Amino acid sequence: MSTRAFDFGDAVFHFFRVAGEKPAAVIWIGLWQTVFYGGLVYLGWLLVGDFYIWLINMAISGQEPTDMEVLERMGGMFAFIPLVTIGAILIALMAQAAWLRLLTRGEMAAVIPFRLGGDEGRLFVTNLGLIALLIAFQIVFGLAFAIVGGGMALAVGAGGGGELGAGLAGGFGVFLVLMLGLIAAIFIGVRISAAPATTILERRIAFPAWSATKGKFWPVLGAYVVVIILVAVVGSVVGVVLNLAFLGALLPVMGEFIQMAETGHDPSVEEVRALFGELFTSPATIGTFIAIGTLSVFMQTIIEAIWHSVGAYIAINNRADAAPVDTSPAG
Repeated sequence: MSTRAFDFGDAVFHFFRVAGEKPAAVIWIGLWQTVFYGGLVYLGWLLVGDFYIWLINMAISGQEPTDMEVLERMGGMFAFIPLVTIGAILIALMAQAAWLRLLTRGEMAAVIPFRLGGDEGRLFVTNLGLIALLIAFQIVFGLAFAIVGGGMALAVGAGGGGELGAGLAGGFGVFLVLMLGLIAAIFIGVRISAAPATTILERRIAFPAWSATKGKFWPVLGAYVVVIILVAVVGSVVGVVLNLAFLGALLPVMGEFIQMAETGHDPSVEEVRALFGELFTSPATIGTFIAIGTLSVFMQTIIEAIWHSVGAYIAINNRADAAPVDTSPAG
């Protein structure tokens, strides 16, 4: 299969090119993912919120709950945790498929871009393959740690090196295997990174899609490194803005406590409860927290899409000799 030359810049900025051609599709998928994740967080809060509010009230009042009380409060949550976990997996799978459809085939499902269909089924199997490979990798290198580290320690100890020498030899063996494992993990991760995108693009289970990155290891690795740096910078800037907004929402209560400290007044439990109760029931504070949470989740969805876009470019680049693929957003 003859493919186009790998363009480093196109790989790094593939998401931004797609977003620039028609940003409405990117925003629409991001908004729906935010809604789904927001609903999941709200459901989680309904399950665990009462428990944590109870713990906070106990701490404020200076009481220490017994183990039995904690277990009784937590008992009702455990039954619903598997359901929330399954919901989170399904949302993540649908979101990944929606982004990869847009980034590889230029498609977006009408109205609600999240679906559970053939793409999601094939992607699920591909992801299972990636997870199985990760587990096998961990098992192999866990055994390697034990064999190499323990073997070197025993060899030095048997040779009269003493406990210190055996410990140093074992530590060096573990470090050596760790470095080799890290190199192997990076190599394998880069080589199979296009499997999900190839699965969506070609409508088949493409695991491990090893050939998609053949002869492109270093530029693909470089693209992911640049994307990691880019995501870190964007995340840091957004994080600073959100933290400032959060602190701004807390300023009224912080000011009250500072004033009490300056006057030497020791607030009672009732006063502390009243201050925080007023804070968390204020429409302005609630609105601020909702806005902060929504923006945070939305930015996380965009960061996720940027990460997927490198694999999407690799898959498209590997299909250069096939029929042209329209990567402009549909809809």
